[in-house]
Amino acid sequence: MCDVNGPFKFCTCDTSVDRNKPHWILHRFIKSRLEYHLVGEFNYPDPYEKISIRSLKRRLNSVNVFDFEYIPQEGDFLELFMASDFDEKSISPDYELEFTKGKWRLLEYFESFEFKHGKKQSGEIIGSKTDLTMAFENFKENASEKQLEKFDFYRMHPFIPKILNTKKGLMEFLKNSTK
Repeated sequence: MCDVNGPFKFCTCDTSVDRNKPHWILHRFIKSRLEYHLVGEFNYPDPYEKISIRSLKRRLNSVNVFDFEYIPQEGDFLELFMASDFDEKSISPDYELEFTKGKWRLLEYFESFEFKHGKKQSGEIIGSKTDLTMAFENFKENASEKQLEKFDFYRMHPFIPKILNTKKGLMEFLKNSTK
């Protein structure tokens, strides 16, 4: 499994992309396409997801993560499918980003259904799990029902304890919660 909290690379493939593994799809903006809008619900990300999103955007906006020469252009759209177990064959990406005003910006679910792209390129995402992700997975497997409910509460409440806003603090919380 690949993980957005650590180093990762977007690799092109010599053959077709194995959609049962973490993969990416990059769309190039084409102005003549129609736009479709859907409305959805909003949930605050849990502390792990919030840190993952921050790490993902920081890496995309500071390093060329593609294995080919690529310069983002205004309106480029990137879909990331991160799950390593695609038993459910979900067609929805885990992250959708658009290159806007010189930076990659995470799109909310209600923003991402704008079909205005034509050119497409895809490949696999390679990288290893970070300590944070392993601690989070261990927490989900070993936490009590009450601990899981408390952690899930942060999705509905915009204010989370300060310690959970950093990778170090979140790792400490996750490790200490399952002792």
